[in-house]
Amino acid sequence: MIKYLIIVLYIFFTTGGITFMKLGGDSLHLALKDGLAFSVGWKTFIGLCFYVVSFLLWQRLVVKYDVSFIVPVVNGIVQVIVLLIGHFVFKESLSVMSIVGAIFIIVGIVLMGFGSR
Repeated sequence: MIKYLIIVLYIFFTTGGITFMKLGGDSLHLALKDGLAFSVGWKTFIGLCFYVVSFLLWQRLVVKYDVSFIVPVVNGIVQVIVLLIGHFVFKESLSVMSIVGAIFIIVGIVLMGFGSR
């Protein structure tokens, strides 16, 4: 049960990080003039925080569970969710090929799920 909770949290924080990074736009600035200067917008900062949490959860998943199952399934789910976020939140267009690719990903996840039983 804890495995599925970690997976759901990882997916939430990863897709949230991507979403906030996109919402933040190009607000991350590094400068070396007169010393090191670093500035970041609040949306980008939230995205970075989400990524830190998702990294920690990912490290736990990869170390504790079967990597040959976790990596393709979880990354596939993330890809499909990000595709949907791009379309519905950012009004990005979906091509026929991206829809076909998402269907292949979903079929692959289902096959892996049934194959592991």
